[in-house]
Amino acid sequence: MSQHLRPLAELRDEARSALARGELGRAREALWGALQHTIAREEEYVALTGEMREVFNRLGDVRAALTVAWYAGTEKTQAPLLERAPAIDRARTLLAWADRETGMERQQQLYARAADEYEAAGLVAQAAIARERGHDFGRARALWSRLSQLLSSSGSDFYAAGLARFNLARTSLRTGDAAAAREAVFASVHLLEEAADRYETIGQRERAFDCYQVLIAIGRESGAFEHVLEGYVNVIRILREDHLRYYALQSYEEAVSAAEKQGETSAAATLSREMAAYARKEGLPAVANFAMLTQARLWQEVSVLALRRGSPPEIAENALLAAVIALGEAGQYRKVGDVYRALSELPLEASRQKHYGRARERYVDAQDLSIDAAPLPAHLRHEMGFPEVWHVDLVEWEQAGSASQAAGDVVLDASQWSEVTRRRAMLARLTALAIEEQEARGAFREASGGYVTLAEQLSTVELYTILSPLETLFRRPETHVRVAVVRALSRFLYKRTFTTLREALADRDPTVVHEGAKSMEELRFPHAFDPLARIYREAQSAQVRQSAVRALSKIDTFEAAELLLGIIRHDGSEERMAAVDALRRASGMKFIDLARGAMPGLSGPAQAAVRDILQSRGVNV
Repeated sequence: MSQHLRPLAELRDEARSALARGELGRAREALWGALQHTIAREEEYVALTGEMREVFNRLGDVRAALTVAWYAGTEKTQAPLLERAPAIDRARTLLAWADRETGMERQQQLYARAADEYEAAGLVAQAAIARERGHDFGRARALWSRLSQLLSSSGSDFYAAGLARFNLARTSLRTGDAAAAREAVFASVHLLEEAADRYETIGQRERAFDCYQVLIAIGRESGAFEHVLEGYVNVIRILREDHLRYYALQSYEEAVSAAEKQGETSAAATLSREMAAYARKEGLPAVANFAMLTQARLWQEVSVLALRRGSPPEIAENALLAAVIALGEAGQYRKVGDVYRALSELPLEASRQKHYGRARERYVDAQDLSIDAAPLPAHLRHEMGFPEVWHVDLVEWEQAGSASQAAGDVVLDASQWSEVTRRRAMLARLTALAIEEQEARGAFREASGGYVTLAEQLSTVELYTILSPLETLFRRPETHVRVAVVRALSRFLYKRTFTTLREALADRDPTVVHEGAKSMEELRFPHAFDPLARIYREAQSAQVRQSAVRALSKIDTFEAAELLLGIIRHDGSEERMAAVDALRRASGMKFIDLARGAMPGLSGPAQAAVRDILQSRGVNV
């Protein structure tokens, strides 16, 4: 099914002529070539899928026919194919119908039918999700319970087991069983903490990040603030370590708000203090001042609450002293005086009351400095919508790296993905289905030839959900398949990409290592710093280390600049030469700023190298 890109009109004419002669194979090949025109006008492409659906149907390839019907077809064109399709495709089709349905009664019927089909296919997690969407929480709970027991007994995947337990807790709450929900929450938290520790140990912090996000959700669902706090503290830590400062500051704001709503005012004040220090370090004084003033307000609230509860006055005193420090750092001296007055009125021993009274007198005529204090501005904010990983990641686990299933999900989701992305996913699914059919009839050599094509097609989709099929393909024994996967990975700008890439860089075949090093140089995005730095430090190959240096030179962060300067100062000549060459052609300014300040303290060779870089970038030294 491969053909060079010939003109679309020519291919359609060829297909129609072949159909008129009854040559279905020739028609299929011509239409396959036409479908490669993934940037064609929508009306043309829809017509092509209709023609291809008819050809596949007449050839008896129901799964392929249904796949192209998913792109732009309707229930009317898809329904006749369902009876002959396998349960998994019936389920996915019915689920898509249900998601689009506006009538409540029919929608619930469709979700129920989809769940039945998923169960028939042995896909418990997806069946449970369909039950939830149809508000059948009782049956959903039974399915989550079954999956939880299965995963817990296997002990092989703490993350999936933790997600299943969380879903069991959610549905137990919705069915009114609070005791079962508490038990499931406890088990889920334990499993997710274990999973997060393991992920961080092996350098997969993006997966640990997911664990901590679920902990936040668990805390919100169960009302247990300690889980919310644990989740946010670790989410913020990972975002800071990945140098995603705006995401980190937004998460700080969310954490402070969550703590206030839960009545955890001391925790909110402490988080505000940390946020202020971080914002100041990152060169955002207005945000730092805003956090500092928030901290002062919260400490004063802590004091009021402590007195109201009848707590020892020392608790209120300590809170107000913390407010004094915060307001002093923000230059709000009149407000400092107001807080000292409140301190002098606390039921403390006389000597301390007098001390605070004298301090208040020093601020009688003090004025607040005029400062810029505002939360993170709108233009620096990011959409923080977090996917329901307790569903999404269990679907991925259940699909087990199936390219046909992952691509099928993209084809069916017209509301989220562009036409071009869905077209590319459709082509990848058709190739994956052909490979599955060949494997089913034992034609493994024939199937092997399609793996490279599949990797190339998956690479054009460029979505996070496609990483799992690529990871599965990389485990193939054929070198040429692993090479194709590694090349594909250069287009996936996600930290998770480095999980497979690191395996490629240690592959037994030098061709795979070479392609891995080339792909690594294309993965230049700010939060790639941590995995790139780790690869640089651990790699035994000079080629890999040099490629890591070239990738790092394209990341314009202070941390990357600091590492590159360290390489120039202390590391081997090959790495130094790679750094100098890459930095000459780089466009970021963080290294320039750092290097200019460090120049006087550098040794002879390092100083010469830095001077060379600066001069080549047009900087006077």
